[in-house]
Amino acid sequence: MKISKTNNWKYIFWLGPLLIAAGVTARVVSAAWEPLTVGLLIAGIVTIALWVLYISYEQGFWGQRSTQASTNALISTLAVLLILGVINFLVVRYPTRIDLTESKQFTLAPQTQQILRNLQQPVKVWVFDPTQNPQIKELLESYKREGGQNFQFEFVDPLAQPGKAGEFSITSIGEIYLQSGDKKQELQKGGTAFGSDPNQGLSEIKLTNGLEEILSTRNPTVYFLQGKGERPLQEGQGGIQQADKFLKDKYYITEPLNLAESKEVPANADAVIIAGPDKPFADAEIKAIKAYLDRGGSVLLMVDPAINLGLDKLLQEWGVKLDTRLAIDASGTGQRFGLGPTVPTVRNYGQHPITQSFGSAISFYPFSRPLETTNVEGVEAEPLIWTSQESWAESDLTTKKLEFDPKTDRQGPLLLGVALVRSNTASTPSTPSTPSLSPIPSSATPSPSPTTTTPTPTTSPSPTTSPSPTTSPSPTTSPS
Repeated sequence: MKISKTNNWKYIFWLGPLLIAAGVTARVVSAAWEPLTVGLLIAGIVTIALWVLYISYEQGFWGQRSTQASTNALISTLAVLLILGVINFLVVRYPTRIDLTESKQFTLAPQTQQILRNLQQPVKVWVFDPTQNPQIKELLESYKREGGQNFQFEFVDPLAQPGKAGEFSITSIGEIYLQSGDKKQELQKGGTAFGSDPNQGLSEIKLTNGLEEILSTRNPTVYFLQGKGERPLQEGQGGIQQADKFLKDKYYITEPLNLAESKEVPANADAVIIAGPDKPFADAEIKAIKAYLDRGGSVLLMVDPAINLGLDKLLQEWGVKLDTRLAIDASGTGQRFGLGPTVPTVRNYGQHPITQSFGSAISFYPFSRPLETTNVEGVEAEPLIWTSQESWAESDLTTKKLEFDPKTDRQGPLLLGVALVRSNTASTPSTPSTPSLSPIPSSATPSPSPTTTTPTPTTSPSPTTSPSPTTSPSPTTSPS
C-alpha cells in the first residue's frame, strides 16, 4: 500500500515541472507578470515542494535505484525546459523573418532598407483606423524591423481619441500621417483600401517617398530641356509626363528650361534632363550646357539614332562617341513580349549605383543608339548596359529586311549607356562633376534618381516614345 502511494506521488510530481514550464512560457509571450503567469509558477513550485517533503519521509527512499533514476530524469527535464524557455525568450525578444520567395516579394526594396537603417531622427506613422488593417500593419512592421527604435507606428481610433484626431485634422476613417518632430505629412486619405497599386492605398513606394520628403531639408530641382524637339512634359504621344510625375512623387521640383530664352542653366539646378532632341543645338546653348557641367552639374542626355545635335565636340571631352547606327536584337527574347528586333532586350548591367540593383531583370530599349568610349585623363567611365551577343548596329535604317552586314554593321554586344565621372585632375578646367550616359530602366521598387549627393549627368543613346517611371523616357523592365 505504501508503494502505491509513492507511485501516485511520482505522477503528481510531473505536474510541477509542467506548471512551471507553462508559467515561464506565458511570461515570455506576454512580456508581463500577469496573474495567470504568477499562479502557474507558484502552483508548480508548491507541487514540487510537497512532493520533496513527502518523499523525504519515505525510509530509504533516496537510496533506491528508482529514486536515483527519477532524480536524473528530473534534472534532464528541467534542463530541457530551461533550454526551451531560453529559445522561446530569444524568439519573442529578437524576431527574425526569412523571405524564401524567389522574387523576394516580402522583402523591402534596397533603397527603403538603406533609408530606414540610416534614420538619424525618430519618425512615426499614425494610422487613424480602429480596424488595424492587417496588410498595412504587416507593411509597417517590416519598416519597424529595419528602422528599429527610430521608426514607430500606432493605430488610432479617431472616435475614441478625438484629441489626437483633431491634432491631425482627421475627417474620415483610414487617413494615415507621417510625423517627424513638428513636421507632418499625409500619406493616405480616408476611405482608401490597401493595395499594391502605387496610386491607391498605402504602399512601400508611398511610404518610402514620404520618408524621403519628411527627412529632407530641401527638395532637389530637375529641369527638362525644351525647345529642340525634346519629349514634351505635357500629356500626349511621345511625352515624358510619366517620368515627370515619378519625380514629383519623390518630391523633386521639375521645371521646363529653354536655353534659347534663359541663356544659362539656373544655379538651383540639381540635374538637367535632355530627352530625345531632334534639332541641333546652337553654339550658345552648347556653351551653357558645358558651363553647367564645368561647375559640377548633372545631365541626363538621351539621343535618337541618326540625329546630329552638334554635341560631338562636347562629348569627346568626356570620351564618348555616339554611333549613328541603330541597335538590332536578333535574340528573339523580345518576341515573348510582342516586341520586334528594333527593341533590344538587356540583362547585362554594370555595378554603378544606377544599375547595380537591377539584378537579372529584363529591360527594353526601343530604337536605341549604341555608343563607344575612349580613355580621357581625369574622366572615369563605367558602362551601365549592354545588349546581347545576338545584336548588332545596323547602318541601313531604310531597309525593310534586317540582316547583319559585316562590312557596314558592328557586331554586338553593344554598349547603350555609360556613367562618367570627372575628377579634379581633369584637363578641362572644371569643378568635380558626374556626367553619366545612360537611359535608366524602371523597376517595381523605388529607384534612385539624380540627387545632390550623387550627381549623374547622363547621355543616353536610346530614348523611345514609351516613357518609364524614371528619369529616362524610354526603357522599361520586366521580371525575368
